[in-house]
Amino acid sequence: MNIYSYYAYIIYENGFFVNKFVFKVAICFIVSLVFSSSLFYNGGGEEKMELLTYRTPRTKTGEKTFNKIIQAGKELFAQNGFHATSVNLIIERAQIAIGTFYIYFDNKLMLYLYLLQQYKISIRQASREAIVGLTSRYDIEKAGIKAFLSYVHKDPLAYKVIWESLFVDSNIFVDYYSDFSKSYIHQLEKHVPEEINKTIDLETLSFVLMGISNFVGLQVLFKKECTDEEIDRIADEVMKILSFGIFNKNANGV
Repeated sequence: MNIYSYYAYIIYENGFFVNKFVFKVAICFIVSLVFSSSLFYNGGGEEKMELLTYRTPRTKTGEKTFNKIIQAGKELFAQNGFHATSVNLIIERAQIAIGTFYIYFDNKLMLYLYLLQQYKISIRQASREAIVGLTSRYDIEKAGIKAFLSYVHKDPLAYKVIWESLFVDSNIFVDYYSDFSKSYIHQLEKHVPEEINKTIDLETLSFVLMGISNFVGLQVLFKKECTDEEIDRIADEVMKILSFGIFNKNANGV
């Protein structure tokens, strides 16, 4: 944690300055120190995620401000991309005081990585909740696909924010999906050979299944209207393809 950002955090959250003018002067001074002591890092995506630092709010007021920053960042990164979005734009969209951003985040990269981390957590959480009590891989896959389709339908900005990582740092993009793949493989292994053919490469399978979910998710987003019933129908079609394949028997000469 940047020590100057920490001081700003303590000052803001505990309301040490009653006089708003004095508060703003103090924040501007601290922010100038933050800029003068910025740490630039050019490591890989995984290392960048490990460097993720942010200060969580301790008060209701701070929580509202924090959420404004999160929402503004999500909208702007999705709309303009990471590089075309400045901290000043985020501050303007969030309608917060100059310098308040740095109370919680050292820079816009930390905000972006925070958003990416939250997407990873919330998408997995949605899947975990959907498969509670299920034991067969078929049922787990179907429930997981439906959960993901419902998730992106409710939060269409997810794609733009997550895929923007390819332009922020390709290593972050690779690590994001590689991490999902590793987790997927671990779960798939539990169903070999009872339900999953033991001759199938599980790493390839994990990416195939992620690819299906990702692009069928786009199918949902491309529809002007998509009801829960339509999401169920699409999930059923995916499972039909996974169960029976796309080729008629002997059509491929086997």
